[in-house]
Amino acid sequence: MLFQDGSYNASLSLPSWGWIIAGGDTVIIRGSIGTGVSYRVGWPSKASCHPDSAPDQCWGIAGNAFYAPPPVPSGTATQHTRILGENYQACTAKSARTQIHGGWGTGVVMPLNGSSYVDVACIDITDFSGCGRNDDSVACQKNGQILEDYADDGVSLNNTSTHITLTDMRLHGLSGAGIVGAPGDGFVATDIAIVGNANSGWNADDGSGKTGVGSTLVQNFDISWNGCVEEYPITHDVPYISCRDQSTGGYGDGFGTASVDSPAPGWQLHFDNGVVSYNTQDGLDALHIAGPGSSISETRILAYGNEGEQLKVGGATANIQNSLIVGNCEALTSGTAIPGRPSPTQDNLGNPCRAGNVAVFVTTSPGHTTTYENNTLFSAGEIGLEIEYAYPDQAGSTNLFRYNNNVFVGFRNREKGENPTPLFSTADLKMLTNPGSSWSHNLYYGYRSNWSCPAHGEKGALCTKPGLVDETYHVIGYGNMAPASGRSAAVGAGIPVEGLTTDYSGKPRSATPTLGAIESEFPAGPRSENQIPSDGHPPSHAGSTVRVAGAVAVAVTVGWGVFRLRQVRRSNS
Repeated sequence: MLFQDGSYNASLSLPSWGWIIAGGDTVIIRGSIGTGVSYRVGWPSKASCHPDSAPDQCWGIAGNAFYAPPPVPSGTATQHTRILGENYQACTAKSARTQIHGGWGTGVVMPLNGSSYVDVACIDITDFSGCGRNDDSVACQKNGQILEDYADDGVSLNNTSTHITLTDMRLHGLSGAGIVGAPGDGFVATDIAIVGNANSGWNADDGSGKTGVGSTLVQNFDISWNGCVEEYPITHDVPYISCRDQSTGGYGDGFGTASVDSPAPGWQLHFDNGVVSYNTQDGLDALHIAGPGSSISETRILAYGNEGEQLKVGGATANIQNSLIVGNCEALTSGTAIPGRPSPTQDNLGNPCRAGNVAVFVTTSPGHTTTYENNTLFSAGEIGLEIEYAYPDQAGSTNLFRYNNNVFVGFRNREKGENPTPLFSTADLKMLTNPGSSWSHNLYYGYRSNWSCPAHGEKGALCTKPGLVDETYHVIGYGNMAPASGRSAAVGAGIPVEGLTTDYSGKPRSATPTLGAIESEFPAGPRSENQIPSDGHPPSHAGSTVRVAGAVAVAVTVGWGVFRLRQVRRSNS
């Protein structure tokens, strides 16, 4: 009704096609999921737009089911265009949001390509079909013929989409991606869920050969279960089936970008305070952000269960801080059922723990500093953190790295029969000891025998049990990684980090901060009970149940051990 008059007319101009609003207008869409209201973008049926259609029944372009609406008209710096659900002033609950569903082949439900100064809030975008386009068990189309009532993508962007805000939005159940394309300057997404999209979560590579420019902030987010189909109608607590990865015709990054340098002034991307889990490739893959002035920061992230690497950062300046990370990349392929999912799941995943079973991957760039500080990492993989040069031919003394105040806890890998190496680089970690780098006050426990603690060139290392509430490995989900008490070896053992004044939950950091992502609630005390050798066996803890983003995950305990075997380096996969 806002951009098409229902006539049988392929004209791409008003009155049959084009927004009836002007830039700077506000649209408030009445109704919500809670009141049973959903608005459609797309043909009403797969053969509805034909010459005999009534004037008010052809909601689309005649002869083109794969159309998308026109991009939302741009506002101005002083008067934004606003597309709002009616409960936009109080829209925390999913049921409060106004739903827009695409259908019968719609390409994009809400295009923002080239739009500027647009605010979208309190909107749920989905489709009404449990199908995918990645060789899934239920196909959306075959040989160009539409089989299901589906939509490809939720929101589309390009780097001329500037000063866009997305607030209180859920993009889910689409056959393609929740978001496709990389934005321009001034993009802010707040309280956004990108979940259960069959191809990927946010595919910032739209195939144009261009990437993001300017500032992008994504905060208070959930990016999970992408690469899987969301069942329709939804009848399960965790309604995700038919998961596919790259080896089985899918994709599956929670967030991924093109391998293209941004033009000046670069792309400054920041993910803060969110969950990234159970995606069928990498969790947040921001490794390929580059170009003068570019940066990537991932802070206060809970990452677990992704089939590839949990977090990846690159670019001119890269940063991971205050994050909780579990390197349980086998979660979707372990054979351990994730409670709440349908049975059978119809998964077809052929590349578990891709990329060498590394939990976190980062690169350093000449003349810039990469930081990995106050993080807690549990892993039963081969490598905890891999650090490489972004440009191996430019490796040298100006590649700086700060690795401070971290907790690493390793567990025996079932396939290899050995614990992970905490840090690894094909360049022998030289970037950690360059003048201007910092490698100090980290705790290691359960590491492979090829690792020396303290390592050569490192200061203030602790080689002991950390004393956390839950020190078991969880094949699915995660445990409580907070310090158990003031007698934890991690409490008060850190050094102040410039600019890092709060922890994972926003709690103020002490003047002598706790190691890891979570600041202790207890003052530091005697630690003699925790001074156990690194090959000691921690106490066994019963599995616990945790709930994240509405999905239940059972904590599964795996035995602990260090095996003194030969060093195994990561292959170039």
